[in-house]
Amino acid sequence: MPFDFILNYLPRKLIIQPAIGMFYIYFDKKIVLIARQTAKNKQHNGLWIATNREYHAGLKEEIPAITDFVFDEDKTIDSAWLLLSEGHDDFENAAGAVCELISNRDKRIGRVTKKSELM
Repeated sequence: MPFDFILNYLPRKLIIQPAIGMFYIYFDKKIVLIARQTAKNKQHNGLWIATNREYHAGLKEEIPAITDFVFDEDKTIDSAWLLLSEGHDDFENAAGAVCELISNRDKRIGRVTKKSELM
């Protein structure tokens, strides 16, 4: 799993599901993160943070390394997901802060999906 150092900051009762170049991370019957590291579309590598749009501004203010997804040149996609890019200078510290929010069950991170409800 890429960025496996985050496991030191996350709760022990995680479920991790591998996919091609991605690892889905579930906690408390919610998807909380996707760890992605592939050769294709490297600009999307990093931690994908499962949240809702209403929490975007607060999370980005609290952890400035978090961004929206940008496709092509400055084309932002309206998504419930946020990105912590692996290329950001503060990636490791910011990842630790995101994991701390998850460990503290911050309501802004995590989404219930049909798949997560079964976990």
